Formats: sequence, structure tokens, C-alpha cells
Amino acid sequence: RGSVMKPGSDRQGFTLVEVIIAMIILSIGLVVLLTSFMNCQRVMGMSQDYETAQYVLALGETVYPIPSPELVTGDPLEDEQLNIQETSAEELLDDLDIPTSDLPKDRRDELSTYTFERTVDKVDDEEIKRAGFIYTLRTKICWGSRHQREEDRPKLEVLTFWRKKQ
Repeated sequence: RGSVMKPGSDRQGFTLVEVIIAMIILSIGLVVLLTSFMNCQRVMGMSQDYETAQYVLALGETVYPIPSPELVTGDPLEDEQLNIQETSAEELLDDLDIPTSDLPKDRRDELSTYTFERTVDKVDDEEIKRAGFIYTLRTKICWGSRHQREEDRPKLEVLTFWRKKQ
């Protein structure tokens, strides 16, 4: 006599539906994990960009320190100590006599895309008098391809208030 198995008794494995459900759950978990990993990589890259921008800012402020008000005799909007044209990080290193050949190649390549610039915000004479002769210095560190439009390039901006002596 043959034995007849009753449904649901003495099963020897998983049904196809159970396997499919397990695969869906596993797939969702992997997608979430990979998305989190990619976001983490992106944030770490941005963090490194801003760290390098801080380094270039320090280089620029060392080469072109903000002068004390006694040293600026003319119009701050035209003063060459306050208004610094766009200068590459490589030029800043050269001005400080730091040979770029001492830097690792990947660091040299990274720094080659960074620039330092400082300007005095233009304000009319009446507004300057009302503000007590306080000027806004805008220091900008930009990076990325120089072929990009100015507004599309990533940047770090630092505002400094500077008061002219009367």
C-alpha cells in the first residue's frame, strides 16, 4: 500500500511563493543599503571639497591678509590690498615658496581647480555713512572646471566686515 501525504504535513523545503517573497525583501534591503552607501560617498566627497577650500582660504589670507584700516588711505572699493583678483591655489603656493612638486600628484591635481578672490561690496556713499563706514569684504573660493559658468561652480564664500578709519 502506498502512503498518501496530506497537504501541509512533512514538508521538505520552501514553496516558490516563499522564495519569491524572501528575494523581494532581500532586494529591497540591498537597494536601501546601496543608496545609503552612495549618499555617504557623495557627502564625504563634498566634505573633502570644503576642507580643501578651507585650506585655500588659509593660503589666500596668508598671502593677502586683510590690512588694518590705517594702511588703507584711498577708497576701499579701489584698494588693491582689499580687492584681490582671482588667484589660483598654485599661485598662492608659489607666493609662499611652497613647491608644488613636494605635493602628491593627486593633491596637485585637486588644488589646480581652486581659486581665491576677494572683493569689497559696492555700496553708495550715503549708505556707507549711515553704516558707520563699515564695508563688507567678500572672499570667494571656487573650484571645479573653469569652463563652467561662474554661478554653476561650487564655492565657499566668507563675509568679513571692515571699518574704515575717519
